[in-house]
Parts: sequence; C-alpha cells; structure tokens
Amino acid sequence: MIRIPLLLLALPVLLGSARPPSSSPFAKREFGFSLNTSPNGDLFTTYLYTVLDGRVVGSQPIRPESFILQATGLLESTANLESIDLFEQYGIVGCSPIEYGVVDGLECRVLRDLWKLRFQGAALLGAGAGWAAEEFIPSARQQVLLQAYRTPDQPHWQGPYVGADAFRLLRDMQDPAWVRLYRDGG
Repeated sequence: MIRIPLLLLALPVLLGSARPPSSSPFAKREFGFSLNTSPNGDLFTTYLYTVLDGRVVGSQPIRPESFILQATGLLESTANLESIDLFEQYGIVGCSPIEYGVVDGLECRVLRDLWKLRFQGAALLGAGAGWAAEEFIPSARQQVLLQAYRTPDQPHWQGPYVGADAFRLLRDMQDPAWVRLYRDGG
C-alpha cells in the first residue's frame, strides 16, 4: 500500500514537471548574424541559430538572400514557422522583397550595412565609410554599445546577434541618432 503514494510523489519527477518553468526541453531556431566575414565574400554572416534555454547551441550559415526571404515569411523557415514578416514586426523598413505589390528584389540596405559596425573606412565601393572608430574593429566604447544586443554569455563584439536582439540592432541602425551615437559617441 505504501508503494502507490511513493509512486505519486515520484510522478512529477518522472514526467519532467520538476523542470524549472523558464526551461524548455526543446531547442528552437532563430535568425541572427555575426560581424565575421563570410565564405561568400560578404563582410558579415547571416545564420539560422539553434537556441536552447537562451544559449546558442548550433548555427547554420545562410546566404543573405535566403535570410531576407525567410525572415519576411516568403520562404518556409524553421525560424519563422508562422511565416510573418519579422522585419515589419520589429519596425525595420526597406527589407521586403515585395514593395507596393511589385517584386523589388532582395535588397535590405540595413542588413548590407552590418559591415559598418566593424570597419572604419570604405570597405565596399560606393557604400560610404564605416562607423567603427578603429580601422578593423569597433572601439571599446562601441563594443559596450554592441553588448546590449547580445546575451551575457556571448561577450565578443563579433557576435552572435540572435533573435529579437538581432532585429533590434538592425532597427536601431536605421536611426540616424543611434548611428551618430555609435560613430561619434556623445
């Protein structure tokens, strides 16, 4: 007779409900990027990150064009199961391949401007100068600003920038006041 109450006490542990409420037993896919150069010759790299309990546990590089199509919901994605326009959701303008009902191409200027966070000079012909205070890396002050867009377990300025934080950074890069703060201090 004592075995049944003991079994009932052990049931939550056996079924996994003893897990802390913030923890998830499943990893999820999220969009993101790093400020590392890509094998394709881009001055940044876009990824589908695998995230478990708020930590990046895997990454799959994807081309910027695929990133745009998947993040807008126009291409099926494990990181955008509802096929919503994440650029629109986070207030990022100019990143939809379809503008005004017309296919406008796969241009997303703010995504293409990620290199400006890392480089000072004109790294790309016709793209203007970068915003970094030093030639090939952000200054210590700029690195502190970039830390606000990464989790504490990711201390390196190159990234990864994942999920909502990545989209917040892209949105903020479109704000001239934020660019001035990043570039010039203040």
